[in-house]
Amino acid sequence: MSRVIKYGIIGNGRIGRSHAQEMAGYPGKFELVACADHVPERRENLPKEYANAEKYASLEEMLKNDAIEMVTIATRHPDHVPMALQIMAAGKIAVVEKPVACSTAEMELLRQASAKHPGKLFFRHNRRFEAAFIKVRELCDSGLIGDVQYIKLYRSVGYCRRNDWMTMTEFFGGLLSNWGPHLIDQALCFLDSPVTEVWADVRRVISIGDGDDIFKIILRGANGRLADVEVAGCNAMPGREMEIVGSKGTIVFNGGPVIDVRHLDPATKLVSTTPHPENAGLAYGNFEEKLYFVEAKYQVPAIPMSIIWSHLYDAVVNGVPFPVTFDQAYNVVKVTEQAFTKSGFAAIKNYKSKA
Repeated sequence: MSRVIKYGIIGNGRIGRSHAQEMAGYPGKFELVACADHVPERRENLPKEYANAEKYASLEEMLKNDAIEMVTIATRHPDHVPMALQIMAAGKIAVVEKPVACSTAEMELLRQASAKHPGKLFFRHNRRFEAAFIKVRELCDSGLIGDVQYIKLYRSVGYCRRNDWMTMTEFFGGLLSNWGPHLIDQALCFLDSPVTEVWADVRRVISIGDGDDIFKIILRGANGRLADVEVAGCNAMPGREMEIVGSKGTIVFNGGPVIDVRHLDPATKLVSTTPHPENAGLAYGNFEEKLYFVEAKYQVPAIPMSIIWSHLYDAVVNGVPFPVTFDQAYNVVKVTEQAFTKSGFAAIKNYKSKA
């Protein structure tokens, strides 16, 4: 089945414009017919993708437009849940930008509304569709590096003294709420089992606002896997983005077009032996066997993250299950909430829910 989904965007800033630009890459599937922003200047001089969009000063006004089937939310974080509730109550589809909620309590409100309005709620966890992430998961699932033991995900956004609202806890700002959902979602996919333990350190180092600009979270899965997630906005050096350690090898992604893998040659025969109680030899290792390794490079596939919109279209029009489920989105919010709590990051207490 094929038809055009007519949609509106609430929030004409950087993220809202990226929604419009990405969906413009799927002609015949989406048509931008409306947009809303409370700032007059952001309703003018919009990119070409907005050429046929009616301009509104509020979500309430835009929702009166009967031509709109779907609304994407690209506003400040505290508005995400209240606006999603409004959109669903108006009988339209709500697509929520990350963070999809600022607390598990807000997620429960979305759960109730979604049950009342089935098929009307979707979450834009777009880094789930990052090409390198997709390929690394494929390599892990192939068994190439054996049983996955340890996952490290890292991003540096540079030495970045941001001074916009995303640095203010009043608006649930900071790196954990902004970049955290991306890598937490990826980490939970790699863990592939319920989280049994969370450790976190969240702190502000150089940010102009009172929000955090570096965090580290360590997650333990019920299957024994560990995930180490770190994002830094105060690190002047780049870092390795992905490192997956398995029982037979390691996968490394440093950014760029290739993924590096070093793993035991499948032809290698491991000797059945026992440890020696005597002092070690003059060199490090096991001298009763010779290990042979394969070193390979895999191309990052040419998959745009915007493919999330194609999945969304198939879900809405053809009833195909959307890859990001409610429970998965809930778990990302839950880990974020636990990280703030366990780290004792006091500034986040300035946030007051609007839902």
